[in-house]
Amino acid sequence: MTDVLTLPEANEITVRRADTADLDAALAMHGRCSKRTLGLRYHGPVGDADKYLAHLLSPRHGHTLAVESASGRIVALGHLMWDGDETEVALIVEDAWQRRGIGAELLHRLVALAVETGCGNVYAVTQSSNTGMLAAMRGLGLPLEHRIEEGTMVVTARLGLSPFGHHGPHDGPYGTREPAADATADHARLN
Repeated sequence: MTDVLTLPEANEITVRRADTADLDAALAMHGRCSKRTLGLRYHGPVGDADKYLAHLLSPRHGHTLAVESASGRIVALGHLMWDGDETEVALIVEDAWQRRGIGAELLHRLVALAVETGCGNVYAVTQSSNTGMLAAMRGLGLPLEHRIEEGTMVVTARLGLSPFGHHGPHDGPYGTREPAADATADHARLN
């Protein structure tokens, strides 16, 4: 899956699957992110952020989507991570690329993957100050539940009433979490 999209200001980006082969490029993106951005994504000491990437990029733990600029640099990552019966979504967008709809696009694609793999809901662990993530979750148009756990906000989206075509829990192909090849919609332009 590789899609080329055009941002409102006419910049082209590519959205594609990522894996452990992208570790160096993902680490370089971390290096271009502010401490605030890293802190909002990883919820712990900013110096530990790089330690998580190899795990997050491993297909054994879920799916990762990368956004590349026209120059080929990774500028955003979206993770869909298996967590028992639930599925976590997480996003990080490099500071210079924020507020362009990239996070919302990644989140919609991750939710589409979750639906295709039979997940009943997805949740994001964030902070109340992370207005971008909260807006992206609201933008899904799904029923949301909010709760506070250990000082962070957990926002859960119920996919059972999803506009993404979900019919029920675990009714993906063969009852597995294997996504269909066309699990995400093709988009020509970000809104």
